[in-house]
Amino acid sequence: MNISDKIINYIQRTQGDFNERFSGVPSKKGASDLLSPEKPREQISLLRRYINSDLRGKRLLEIGSGLGVFNVMARTEYGIDAWGVEPSTEGFWGSFETSIELLKENGLSTEKIVNSIGEMLPFEKETFDIVFSTNVLEHVMSPEKVIREAIRVCKRGGVIQIVTPNYGSFYDGHYACFYFPYQPKWFWKIYIKYVLKKDTSFADTLRTEINYFTLKKWIAPFLANKEIEILSYGEEILRERMNELNFSSWASLGKVKRWAEFIKKLGLTKIAIKFLIFTRSLTPIILTIKKI
Repeated sequence: MNISDKIINYIQRTQGDFNERFSGVPSKKGASDLLSPEKPREQISLLRRYINSDLRGKRLLEIGSGLGVFNVMARTEYGIDAWGVEPSTEGFWGSFETSIELLKENGLSTEKIVNSIGEMLPFEKETFDIVFSTNVLEHVMSPEKVIREAIRVCKRGGVIQIVTPNYGSFYDGHYACFYFPYQPKWFWKIYIKYVLKKDTSFADTLRTEINYFTLKKWIAPFLANKEIEILSYGEEILRERMNELNFSSWASLGKVKRWAEFIKKLGLTKIAIKFLIFTRSLTPIILTIKKI
């Protein structure tokens, strides 16, 4: 995948610097992670766990396609008919604008990343074999509407996968901090301001109502109508990651990995896994749905 120095430097100065203010992840590492081709490979591997057929030629929609790295990799390395939606922002160098530049640098048509939002997807119903979203749901205006739209545009027999933070868990990756499950946002902001000594403005933008129980409530009508079936909430992936410590250290996940390593040294991994699953506090939630 071709990425110009112009894009790399810009992402480090903008999104990298922005994320460093809140998470403490150095801007250079943050930019490198955002533009790494390894992350799309991991995402595709995760999708393959629940899709029995070859992904080549499959029509896939990424809700929140960000900088377009997944789109480029999916099309050039895996032969996937990948599409994306990402809203444009003011100025030329928002994520949507950057993704268009990245597609051009790799000789790809720019029409497959569309300037739009997840709550109003500009596609007919049952258009895609696969619909997925990673770490986007907590940033949208209406998570419930995004889920509804994802189900609408997915074909019967297709798979929808939504990876999202769980605000019923004990960790927030945006601030790379301990998180008290289900706490009201005003209480969390006090912790951010007086304990972490960080700006609380980013917390105002996060959809902290997202947890296992709200997701279950939002998809309940579709289950009742027998339109979908749940394949997983990600419990088996949590078990693997904690037992084998085989997850990457993207962004602030290095801290989580160190905690998991410490728990393993204490011989408490099995107990921790049982506790996290029983309390529905696993994070991220990897909600995988099959449309019937």
